[in-house]
Amino acid sequence: MPKKMMKKWKIAIVGCGLITREIYIPQMKNYSPVELVAVCDTDEFAARDCAKEFDVPEYYTDMDEMLKECDFDILMDVASIAAHHEINMKALQAGKHLYSQKPIGLTVEEVSEQIQAAKENGVKFAASPIHPLRPDIRFINELIANEAIGELMMVRAHTSHGGPEYFQHRQMDPSWFYQPGAGALLDMGVHGLTMAVAVAGPVKEVSCTATISQPERTVRSGVYDGQKIKTDYLPDNYIITLDWGNGCIGVVEAGFCALASTQNMLEIYGTKGTLTILGSIKIGEGDGVRMFLDSPSLQVRGWIDPLSNEPPRGEFEQAECLLDLINAIENDTNPILDPGIARHVIEIMNAIPKAIETKKTQLLSTTF
Repeated sequence: MPKKMMKKWKIAIVGCGLITREIYIPQMKNYSPVELVAVCDTDEFAARDCAKEFDVPEYYTDMDEMLKECDFDILMDVASIAAHHEINMKALQAGKHLYSQKPIGLTVEEVSEQIQAAKENGVKFAASPIHPLRPDIRFINELIANEAIGELMMVRAHTSHGGPEYFQHRQMDPSWFYQPGAGALLDMGVHGLTMAVAVAGPVKEVSCTATISQPERTVRSGVYDGQKIKTDYLPDNYIITLDWGNGCIGVVEAGFCALASTQNMLEIYGTKGTLTILGSIKIGEGDGVRMFLDSPSLQVRGWIDPLSNEPPRGEFEQAECLLDLINAIENDTNPILDPGIARHVIEIMNAIPKAIETKKTQLLSTTF
């Protein structure tokens, strides 16, 4: 994306939780075209403390008040999942450019309403997850477009860990991750599905097998360490199968039942070879791209390190979502983090419970 930005863009954030305070704010302070002018949270202590910690000029406990009183250009919605649609619609209808954390809505209809509101109000809208923006995913897409591994035959994504109560230090009770409105599908499945469609395009059909593997868990870190929590509301273990309708199929493993794994987060199998992103799923990106090439004409059959046309760069940061959005605003283009991708993934996730219940493949209709 172009490096030169035309102006200083004023940012306001709704939601002062872990991601905001440990990822977005520290990272965005490194970006010269970005100025954080306000934070908002319904918890006054969280909002005030966040503003104080990061020297943010203003804090609010009411988004409507912030929209009315604060001068800013871009809203970052990092609030709770259930609040995203209402917050996003308010921002878009107020003429604010928007970046929203995942999932940006709970239904296809909600996301379509947001996309339409962005168009009607002449603003740009970018959506998490950030995988399509990652340099390794973009490099893989370049290799696929150049037919480096031939025709795609299968995509495999591994996005599972041991559960939010297992490895992440939390100040709040993590049991909400297992309750309706949250769960392993929304928390982890969304990552695997987004990576899969980012490299192979819109899916035609989805099916799924899922189960509750651990109906009770013990918190292993944070202030609730040792507390037992009930986790039998939703499946915590998913095997999702995808069909692109062109001879390519896929598998996404998602859940809270993998204490450790040696599987790479993403592999793509083609008629001439394989592409893989090394390492397990994590916030930024993987540990590099490798390619297996089988080329009789080149007398090559083995693993190689493909060369990117992009210059060497530092570690990818999640807050680069802002640079993607600003580039789209200044050049009147679509952001790489197109909300159409997020809408398609939400349709897949909404079809999965029905696929589990009926044990039948579900047809999909959205595209991007």
